[in-house]
Amino acid sequence: MNAKGVALLLWAAVLVVAGTGCSTGSGLECGVFGSYLDSDDLGKGYGGGAKVEINPIDVVSIDARASWIRFDDTEIDMIPLEVAALLNFPILFEHIVPYLGAGVGYYLFEGNGADLDDEVGFFPLAGLEIGLHKVSLLAEARWLFLETDVDSAKGELENITKADLDGLGVNVGLLFRF
Repeated sequence: MNAKGVALLLWAAVLVVAGTGCSTGSGLECGVFGSYLDSDDLGKGYGGGAKVEINPIDVVSIDARASWIRFDDTEIDMIPLEVAALLNFPILFEHIVPYLGAGVGYYLFEGNGADLDDEVGFFPLAGLEIGLHKVSLLAEARWLFLETDVDSAKGELENITKADLDGLGVNVGLLFRF
């Protein structure tokens, strides 16, 4: 088989695999993900979460998510409860779906030796879904805008009255479609 035949065969294989798509239109998606957040005052945090997403039309989706992030340096746990609107750009038969979005959340805090007020924050995000019809890989990056009052604290937060949690966050996980 010559190079042209091999290239044609590979292109046909890509079309067959891609034809199963990520299915962005009208449906319900549930997912689980691991989280990382590098905040200004609390340092690096790691955790995980779950999300539910509805797609009323191909290019628009809305998701609700809950997660948990532990900041080891300050021994503080953050529980984000968030809602985001996403604009999807399905390509290659919906096998790859890049998206842009924005969201708002209510952030709960628990800590040993620190009392931080629960607060509202917001975030822009960009992500990518890659996969088959019923299961996809999810990867997204976001920038969290969040500041909260520090009522009392020990250690690293002892001398501040406001904690700046602005920072880069990354989520990586799996999405399941129904």
